[in-house]
Amino acid sequence: MKKTLSLMAAIGMSTIAFTGSAQAVDVKPLTATGCTGNAGSTDGSGSVCITVTGTGLKVDSVSLSKKSNNRAWTDYARVDFTDGSGGYMGATVSAARVETKTISFKWGLNAANNSKVCGYWNNYPGTKACVTIHS
Repeated sequence: MKKTLSLMAAIGMSTIAFTGSAQAVDVKPLTATGCTGNAGSTDGSGSVCITVTGTGLKVDSVSLSKKSNNRAWTDYARVDFTDGSGGYMGATVSAARVETKTISFKWGLNAANNSKVCGYWNNYPGTKACVTIHS
């Protein structure tokens, strides 16, 4: 089941930056990936990565992946713009023990300056990957 919420538009030009542990690196051309977690985690939370592509503050597409080497899993993905402007909930997927699953969707709207796009799998909200969009 896919669900898209509304997004309030913010107009301007920017770059998308990678944000991970405590790092921020400008990425050009306007593609960024943020990862967190560990595929070998014994709790099954796995390794989660979010990739955002776009131009300026416009987010063209978002993808979220998860890999867990410890166990098979069934879950659905959630992606949120932390400024409250919108989000996405993916369909439920199942994965074998060492399989990586990725959900992707087109957004095509503008994000607020300095907002974050974060993604996680519903059963493990503490393993959240984020990317900051800023000018």
